[in-house]
Amino acid sequence: MKHLTHVTALAAALALTACGSDDNNQTADQANDAAETAASESSSTMQDAQDMATAVAEKAAEVAEALKLDTSSLESFQSSLAAMKGSLSGDQAGQLTNALASLAKGSTEEKGGLLGAAKDLASGKSMEETLYEKLGDQLDGMTFEDILNLAG
Repeated sequence: MKHLTHVTALAAALALTACGSDDNNQTADQANDAAETAASESSSTMQDAQDMATAVAEKAAEVAEALKLDTSSLESFQSSLAAMKGSLSGDQAGQLTNALASLAKGSTEEKGGLLGAAKDLASGKSMEETLYEKLGDQLDGMTFEDILNLAG
């Protein structure tokens, strides 16, 4: 839109200059000034748009980083998992739960079998605790997509 203003002002200036009278020359100068102002505003607007795009990209990177699992402690893991689930749609949250359940099941079969899984359940451990103990290092820093891919 700003470019259209610039082109229109420039066209008006050229049309008035072609007429040749002194009054028209003064009007042409005013039109040239208006065209220069429009060009300056257009440049400023483009810089503002670039600044806004940069800010949006930085914010998106912060959000993406915040939606990674942190397994530095059980509390951090539970908190980051809750934040991840909260950012997802209902269908995606279900997919995440299913993927984590599959990983938990697979990890108990590999490390202790059904007896180990039964002991975990009998001791009252939650799925998050089981995942943290068995797969915490592997899940650290993973995103929703990473977890789905790992669960296969």
